[in-house]
Amino acid sequence: NNMQHLLLFRLLILFSVAKIRKVPGFVLGVTANMESAEARDYTPDGPVAREIALTIPYYPFKGIERFYDVGGMLAQPSVFQKAIDAFAARYSDLNIDSIGCIDARGFILGPPIALALNKPCFMVRKKGKMPNTITGSDYRKEYKGDNQAGADALSIQKHSVKTGDRVLLIDDLVATGGTLLAAIELVEAVGGQVVECACMVELKFLDARTKIKEKHPNTEVWGLISEDVLTVAGAVEGSTEAGTAAASSSDSMCQAT
Repeated sequence: NNMQHLLLFRLLILFSVAKIRKVPGFVLGVTANMESAEARDYTPDGPVAREIALTIPYYPFKGIERFYDVGGMLAQPSVFQKAIDAFAARYSDLNIDSIGCIDARGFILGPPIALALNKPCFMVRKKGKMPNTITGSDYRKEYKGDNQAGADALSIQKHSVKTGDRVLLIDDLVATGGTLLAAIELVEAVGGQVVECACMVELKFLDARTKIKEKHPNTEVWGLISEDVLTVAGAVEGSTEAGTAAASSSDSMCQAT
């Protein structure tokens, strides 16, 4: 009887393991997402950030030596997914009400992050490009804007932000912080609170987070990748050498903010 019980017990174990193997996301009782701690290390400039950085080349643009293009990341769905996962992991417990996506590359990152968090999102666009809007004051950038004077103004649609809303702002890159400051002031003007500004690339040497913190002490800045790990050079149309010639087409431009 004891031998029969032991045999039956072993059969039950084998059957259970076989069933577990068939459950999506499980490998010997461990979820596939837990297989590698490194694969879920979303710290800035960490393993995931460095993998994403390999798909983001730098190039010169309007007198700025290094701009960065996220287009390569979009061409690799697995890498793009990791980027979205990194942002979703950071903001899943932040208790935000909505996500503001900054013109133009913020439109790429914001919607999938909003879907992952099940939050509404809204566009923060340059003025004159949406109906029923509220427009903020002009802000200056390190290169010429739509008015050819180095300045632009941002708009959001009315009722996209309600009084007391906790807002997350998303953009692809933060440089001097001018665009983010303008977006924060616009959200606050309609009664919202920007709890954090998130970007794929942060040019830390320009120290935008200090400028933002000085004016908005309750707003944090978070970047997944710094210029320290962005080492892939990219050529632009009309160039003879990556990193030396000026861009001749706006189609490949990555806007600094």
